[in-house]
Amino acid sequence: MDKSSLTGQQYFLPDMCRASNVLYLTLVAQLLAIILALNTSFLSGDFWAALSLNALFILWVAFTCAAIFCAFKKRINNWPALQISLFMFLTINLATLLMTWLISSLLPQLELFSTPAEGSMSVYIRNTGISIIFSSILLRFLYIQFQWRKQTHAEAEARLDALQARIRPHFLFNSLNTIASLTRIDPPLAETLTEDLAELFRANMQASKRLVPFKQECTLVQQYLNIEQTRLGNRLTVTMDVSDIPDDALIPPLSIQPIIENAVYHGIEPAEKGGKLEITGRIEKNIITLLIKNPLDDTRASNNRPGNNMAIENIRLRMESCFPDQSTLLISASDLEFQTQLKFPYQTNLR
Repeated sequence: MDKSSLTGQQYFLPDMCRASNVLYLTLVAQLLAIILALNTSFLSGDFWAALSLNALFILWVAFTCAAIFCAFKKRINNWPALQISLFMFLTINLATLLMTWLISSLLPQLELFSTPAEGSMSVYIRNTGISIIFSSILLRFLYIQFQWRKQTHAEAEARLDALQARIRPHFLFNSLNTIASLTRIDPPLAETLTEDLAELFRANMQASKRLVPFKQECTLVQQYLNIEQTRLGNRLTVTMDVSDIPDDALIPPLSIQPIIENAVYHGIEPAEKGGKLEITGRIEKNIITLLIKNPLDDTRASNNRPGNNMAIENIRLRMESCFPDQSTLLISASDLEFQTQLKFPYQTNLR
């Protein structure tokens, strides 16, 4: 994710437009009503009457505040945390005063509600005092949660920066040797491969970009394969079918190319006759699946090269950082074939 697109401020105020948050608000309101009813019934002895009145009053206040927070959600999320806290504090307490006025003054005059037994001023003082105490506790809780989310986000960004910095393609020296050998034989092709290599390393240096369009990643993959096919010639055959995957699907940069590089470096290059690299992709139920296959032969044990597990683990950690609990990276091997499967959600916006 782009650093500038995600700030901790948007986590301070829960999204009151979401049904799950409204449900949590309802449960908290009922819990507060029970606590107040227990205190009231200790004096009056009528628990259920006190519970019903307190629950009705608190729910009116809670839903009024939720509606206001939902209506002004986009504007509020751009404010500093202190300004959001002040807005929430005033909204909760003004809504409490409004509901107190309705119940103690307006509704009794319309004969829709009985006049409270205690005086009007004592009702205002009691309700306002409870509202101030509760809103202060709520804001303190939200602030602590806000700070924790900021710290967690900063730690995740640092981990992702470290992972991004470790991406260093192994094919650099082989690519440079291939280009050097072509400078006299085929200068235009050498120039084209140099441009492809430059694009790959330009993408490698763009560490600030957390997610890039799938089309851009595929372009980098094709540029890498152009270099490898020039180097390996007829020993490398590629079939690539990812037309089902939307071009605007977001993915961490250089997530596919290292997998394909491993397939070439560990599977096809060591084989005497080379082999066929298959890349297929599909999308189903908003989940994108990429499958990369490369052949293995009986000499793979003696030709085993280091670095495969490190690259796979790097990609797995970066995918998990960008798509928590929504991505998987699986590898499997048989006597004749090695497969890498990458799954991640179809996402088109930075969250």
